[in-house]
Amino acid sequence: MKKLRITAIALCLSIALCAVSPCALAEDEGAPRLSSAQSALIGDLASGRILYNVDAYSRRYPASLTKIMTLLLAVEAVEAGTAALDDMVTASAECKTGLGNDSSTAYIDWGETMSLKDLLYCAALASANEACNIIAEHIAGSISAFVELMNARAAELGCSGTHFVNTHGMPSSEHYTTAHDLFLIACEGMRHALFAQLVGTREYTTSATNDSAPRSLESSNALITRDSPYSDKYFYPGAVGIKTGYTSEAGYCLVSAVQRENVTVIAVVLGADGDPESKEFDSFADTVTLLDWCFEKYSYRSIVEKGFAAARQPLSVDGKSGSVTLVCAQGINALAARDLDVSALEKTVTLNSETLDAVPDEGAELGTVSFSDSADGTVYGTVALVASNDAQFDEPEPQQTAPQELRPEQKLATVIVCAVAVFLLLVFILLLVRRSRKQF
Repeated sequence: MKKLRITAIALCLSIALCAVSPCALAEDEGAPRLSSAQSALIGDLASGRILYNVDAYSRRYPASLTKIMTLLLAVEAVEAGTAALDDMVTASAECKTGLGNDSSTAYIDWGETMSLKDLLYCAALASANEACNIIAEHIAGSISAFVELMNARAAELGCSGTHFVNTHGMPSSEHYTTAHDLFLIACEGMRHALFAQLVGTREYTTSATNDSAPRSLESSNALITRDSPYSDKYFYPGAVGIKTGYTSEAGYCLVSAVQRENVTVIAVVLGADGDPESKEFDSFADTVTLLDWCFEKYSYRSIVEKGFAAARQPLSVDGKSGSVTLVCAQGINALAARDLDVSALEKTVTLNSETLDAVPDEGAELGTVSFSDSADGTVYGTVALVASNDAQFDEPEPQQTAPQELRPEQKLATVIVCAVAVFLLLVFILLLVRRSRKQF
């Protein structure tokens, strides 16, 4: 009996697992299948919305993806006017700080003078670690001061899992980030034209220096370079950057930007496998998988058109109640799932005033409206609401005439008439009573 009972329980569990498994598979059915990435993410640059991620908030070694932040700070310094692309910068004795024998380099030596522009391309394309240190000293005065700026800027961007100890990404237990934080940094970088130019350039030749002939630089990003040293099979239409990275501790890493249909998406892959001999690199393969999945499932869509009547503004003018139609001042276009029912999106209206005491001018901005998916909370955009020219007022309700007050003589006459009527009614009743008695 005991064996039968155990067998029965096992059978029930098997049936239950079989019933649950298809559901679990169905939920994961549409997810992209990655090969070896430890962390991965793809998101929309414009909105910052994450479309898909795998362990994107776990700490990982970034390797040369660190240079994304180094380049961003340099670009912002140029934009702020505290540095200039034509600044001539001389490498100090500290330029090799933190570099190992296997460090990626542009072979810039102590005492060599280059323009800041050339140094930025050495960092972006050749992934030159010494160039990052030279840039750091020029902008912040010292490497350590620049690293402090890196951490402060990361915090400003909302990075909660990032800590830098160097400018280039050589391994350290205290030097780490997350896929999500790299997404935030890359998104900010791509909003700057100079940054986008640096990370999207395929080839660049530096000027000759006091110690070197011109250097020919080539991006190692196989998504944008057909003859990348990694492979020629990962070239991706629409790819515009950003940066590769590798150390034995970090694995193969890649942050990518791709523009299609007026949309820029950012993909991050960390800790992937790779084989230099066969030129099989999962950092690129998994990125391509993420991108293909994204463009198959999502497209650039019209969420709402300019002039769409989204709400009504209550009016109370000279004692009259009414309202005016509010329309969208601009259209909203956004990256959205291809099967999204735009007409079913939830509208959230915020008015500047509950009720207006005057008819507003046409085009006056009176509030905002947001369009979101109530199923997952995704907000596809917010747009200003402006007044149209169709103010309408409620029809006044018909007024009832109040009864007029009777004059004293009218009141007396009414009382007399009522008294006579009552008297005659009583007489009539008495006559009826007497007549009935005679009959009996």
